[in-house]
Amino acid sequence: MKTMNTKTINKKKAKEVVGKTATKTVTYTIHAIKLIFIILIIYITGITVYGYLSTGQEFLTTVATLSIGGFWAFFFGYWGWRLSQSIEEYFLEISKK
Repeated sequence: MKTMNTKTINKKKAKEVVGKTATKTVTYTIHAIKLIFIILIIYITGITVYGYLSTGQEFLTTVATLSIGGFWAFFFGYWGWRLSQSIEEYFLEISKK
C-alpha cells in the first residue's frame, strides 16, 4: 500500500498566489473590454461614414430619428417599470392589512 505525501499548505503563500491570479484576471478582463469598445467605436464610425457617403443626409436623419426613438422607448420603459413597481408595492401593503 502506497502512502500519500501530505504537505502542509502555507497560508501566506496561498493568499499571495490567489491574489496574483485575481489581479491578472482583472487586468486581462479590463484589457479585453477596452479592446472590444475600441473595435465597436471603429466599426460604428466606419458604418456611419459609409452610410453618409452612400445615401447622404438621409442616413444621418434616419440615425437621429432612431436615436430619439430609442431614448423615448428607454425613458417610457423605465418609468413604466417604476410605476408598476410602486403599484405592486401598494397592493402588497393592502394585502398585509
